[in-house]
Amino acid sequence: MDTETKIYCSCIWTFFFLVFTFIVGSIIADLVIPPQKIAILDANLTRFELAASPTTSLSYNLSFTMSIHNSVWDDKADYHDMEVNCYYYSEQFDSRKLGDFMLKSRRTRLFNLSRSGNSSVDLGSNGVDAFKRSNETGFFDLEIWLKGKRIFEADEGDRHVHLYYQCKLRLQLMASQNSTTQGNFKPVKCH
Repeated sequence: MDTETKIYCSCIWTFFFLVFTFIVGSIIADLVIPPQKIAILDANLTRFELAASPTTSLSYNLSFTMSIHNSVWDDKADYHDMEVNCYYYSEQFDSRKLGDFMLKSRRTRLFNLSRSGNSSVDLGSNGVDAFKRSNETGFFDLEIWLKGKRIFEADEGDRHVHLYYQCKLRLQLMASQNSTTQGNFKPVKCH
């Protein structure tokens, strides 16, 4: 074989390898939908009080910034029925619907949420004891859940993926509602 023929064969094999790699990569990318990147970037807790009169009532002022990142490389994602729920000691004390929205590929949307109010919760005696211990230290363990549906366009039709993300927060009760940031809050990734 002369040099020109070897170069020609090498180019053909390289071309076929690249085409094969592209086809396999496209199939894998179409079958696997990358996970979302959800995080709590900042959070403040300025009131968290428990009253145990006839029913147990939780009074709270909670604000946080949640980021949702569309990690799909080549297409937009539509989000439907998105809802954020706040929990203390496995009891939901607040909920907020985010509404439907769309994110272009590799884009992030921030939600600045301020929640305050009074909520009846059934913590039981163990939950009340846990609250008293947390109240002494000034740190409370809360959970923020993001639930909803993400829709992608695919060649064979739309794909629906249900989202369930849990964000575990350990927040210090701030003395003043004028505090703009949680002392040394570090962003929390949600899983």
